[in-house]
Amino acid sequence: MATGTLNLKVDGMTCAHCARSVEKSLKGVEGITTAEADFASGSVTVCFTGRKPAYEVLEPAVRKGGYTLVKEEEAKNRDPAEVAKREQRRNLWLLLLGTALVIPVMLPHFVHLHGAGWDYAALALAVAIQATVGFDFYKGAVAGIRNRNLGMDVLVSIGMASGLVFGAGVVLFDWPLPPGLTKDVYFEAATLLVVFLRLGKYVEARARGNALGALRSLLQLAPDKARVKRDGQTLEVDASSVRAGDICVVNAGGRIPVDGEIVAGESDVDEAMLTGEPVPVARKLGDHVRTGTIATNGTLEIRATAVGRDTVLANIVRLVEEAQRTKAPIQRFADRVSNWFVPIVVGIAVVTALAWLIAGAGPARAVTHAIAVLVIACPCALGIAVPAAVMIGSGAALKRGILVKNGAALERISRAQIFAFDKTGTLTMGKPGVQAVEYADGVDEAAVLQALAVVTQASQHPFTKAAAEWLATKDNPESKIQNPKSHEHAGMGLVAEAEGRKIIFGTPALLEREGVPLTDGLQARAQALRERGDSVSLLAADGKVLAAFGFADSLRDEARQVIEQLHDQGARTVLITGDHQAAARRVADALGIDEVHAGVTPEGKLQLIDQLKEKGVTAMVGDGINDAPALARADIGVAIGGGSDVAKETGDMVLMTGRLTDLPRAIDFGRRSLRAIRQNLFLSLCYNAVGIPLAAGAMLWAGIFLPPSYAALAMVFSDLSVAINSARLAAELRRA
Repeated sequence: MATGTLNLKVDGMTCAHCARSVEKSLKGVEGITTAEADFASGSVTVCFTGRKPAYEVLEPAVRKGGYTLVKEEEAKNRDPAEVAKREQRRNLWLLLLGTALVIPVMLPHFVHLHGAGWDYAALALAVAIQATVGFDFYKGAVAGIRNRNLGMDVLVSIGMASGLVFGAGVVLFDWPLPPGLTKDVYFEAATLLVVFLRLGKYVEARARGNALGALRSLLQLAPDKARVKRDGQTLEVDASSVRAGDICVVNAGGRIPVDGEIVAGESDVDEAMLTGEPVPVARKLGDHVRTGTIATNGTLEIRATAVGRDTVLANIVRLVEEAQRTKAPIQRFADRVSNWFVPIVVGIAVVTALAWLIAGAGPARAVTHAIAVLVIACPCALGIAVPAAVMIGSGAALKRGILVKNGAALERISRAQIFAFDKTGTLTMGKPGVQAVEYADGVDEAAVLQALAVVTQASQHPFTKAAAEWLATKDNPESKIQNPKSHEHAGMGLVAEAEGRKIIFGTPALLEREGVPLTDGLQARAQALRERGDSVSLLAADGKVLAAFGFADSLRDEARQVIEQLHDQGARTVLITGDHQAAARRVADALGIDEVHAGVTPEGKLQLIDQLKEKGVTAMVGDGINDAPALARADIGVAIGGGSDVAKETGDMVLMTGRLTDLPRAIDFGRRSLRAIRQNLFLSLCYNAVGIPLAAGAMLWAGIFLPPSYAALAMVFSDLSVAINSARLAAELRRA
C-alpha cells in the first residue's frame, strides 16, 4: 500500500500538551499512522497510508482539539515568524486589557477602601477579565478534557475558576473566611492570576518569535517584485509570476529574484546569506546566480532556470523549517517529563488539599493552597526550554554559513567523539598539484620548462593543468606554440608534436611504447615518489627522458588546524578513503590523523561507520556521491558545501561556504546550544522544585505564604528566565 508524509500548519498550539492533543486527534483519522507536532513552529508531520487525507477530513479532527488547521495554499506562503509575532501582539493587547481591568480591583484594596460596593465591582470585573483575557485558557481546558489530555490550560482554568467561585461565595453568600486569609486573596486568584498568566503567554510568544527570526530573515531575502523583459519591454511584475526561461533584469543594489544564468552584464554578487562568505563574488556571462543574492555594482540580465519553490533559497527555507520542527533527543526527555508532570502536580494538589483538611484548616484554605500548587506548576517554561535554544542555535549557524537540517544535529555534533573524514575534496582540494619534480641526470631546468610549455598548451588533462600552474610559478620566458598537434592515450598520457619536436608526458608504459628508454636513476626516484603516495608522470622530448613529476591532491590550507582543534577537544580522527594506501597515509601523516582506512568501497565505509559508532558518537564529514551512504549512516553527517548535491541532501548539516574551519564552529554552536538547553531545563524545573512546596504551604509556619496570584507571577518568572537565557544564547552566538 502506498505511503506518504504530509506537513501541516496548525494555529493555537502553545505548549507540549497542545502538541500532544493535536497528535492524538490526528491519529484518530483513518489512514494516518503517525503524527508528530511541534508547537514552537506550529507544524505537524503526519505519515499516512493510501490516499492523501483531504483538508475536509483533517480539519474537524484538529478543530475537535481546539486548534485551527491552516489550508495548504495559505500554509505554503505564510511566514511562521510573522504568525508568532501576530500571536505576540495579540497577547500583548490582552495583557494591556487585563491590566486596565485589574487596576480598579486591586487599587481599593491597597488604599483600604473595602465595602459592599467594592466587593460587587471586584466580582464583576473578575468575571469580565476571565471572559475576555482568560477565555483562551477555558477554551483550551474544555478541548483538553474532551481529549482526556490534562495540560496547562486545565490546571490554570481550575485555578481561575476556583478563585472566582470562592470570591463569589464570599461576596454573595457570606462564606466564612479562614484565619489568616482575606477576601482579596480570592479576587487576586480571579484577576491577577489571569493577567499574570497572559503575561506568561506573551513572554512565550515573544521567545518563539525571536527564535524563528532566522527563518524570517531567509524569507525576506526573496524580493516581491521582479523586472522582466517581455515583448521588447522591461516590466515590473510580481516575482511569483516569473517563469523558467524569462529574462530578468537586476540593477546595481537589487536582489536577484530567481535562480538563473547570466546572459548579459557582469557584477560582484553578495552571496553572504546563502554561503556565509562576506566578500562579494565576481559573476559574469555564463555564471549561475541564486535567488536573494545582491548584484552590488553592475546590471545583470538573467535567464531564469528555477523560480518560486524550486530555487536554492526555497529549498534552504524548507530545510530550516524541517530542522525547527524536528525534535532533538533532549526534547524527548523534556516531553517525557512533561507527560508525567501534570498528573504528578494534580496529585500533589489533591494531597495538599487533603492535608490541610485533615489539619482542620477548613475547605477555603485547603482549596487556596491547592490552587496555588496547580498554578505555579504549569509546564510552560519546560515546553519552550528546548525549542527556543534549538531554533536560536540553528539560526545563528545559518548566518555563519552552516545549514542545520534537523533539530538533532546541533545536539549530536556537540556530543561527537569520533570524526571520520573522506579524503578527496574534504581534507584536500579535490584537484592534483605538482608536489615534486625529479630531473634526469644531465638535464637542466630550462629544457624541462620548454618541453612542458608545449604539453600544457596541448591538453586540458588535470595533470597537465596542474603542470601549467606549476610552470606559471617559474621564471620562464613565454614560448607560445601555435596549435601543437597532440594525441592523448587513455590512461597513459599525451604525445605532442610542435616545431619538429616530439614530446611525451605520461606513464613509463607510454614512453616504452614510443621507444624512449628510462634511466635507472630517474626510475628509482620516480618509484620513491610513488611509494610516498604521489601519482607520477614522466616528461620526455626528442627520444630522451627529461624529468619525473609527482602529483598529489593538495591539502586544504585549514585542514591541519581543524584536525588539531578536534584533538585538543579530545576527539578521535579517522580517514576513510577509496584512494590507495600510500596516498592515504601521506595525507594522514601530514595532518596528524589517528587512524587510516584506504581502498575502501562505499559499502566498506558503511561497515566502518557502524564499527566506529560502537565506540562513540560518530560524525562523518564528506563531499562526494560515494560519501552519501556513510553520511546517512553516521550519528551526524556533515557535508561540505562545494561537494555533490547527493552528499548535501544526505548530510544532517551542510558547511555551505565549503570551508573546513566551519566544522569546529558548528561543534562550538552545538555545545553552546546544548548548554543553554540544559540551563533552560534546570531553570524551569528549579522554579517548580522551590515553588510547589511554598504554594502548598510548607513554609506557612515561618510566615511565608504564596497565594495563587503570586504563584502565577512566579510561573511568569520561570518563563521569563528561560526566555532571557535563550536571548543570552542568541547574543553569545552572534559574537562567536
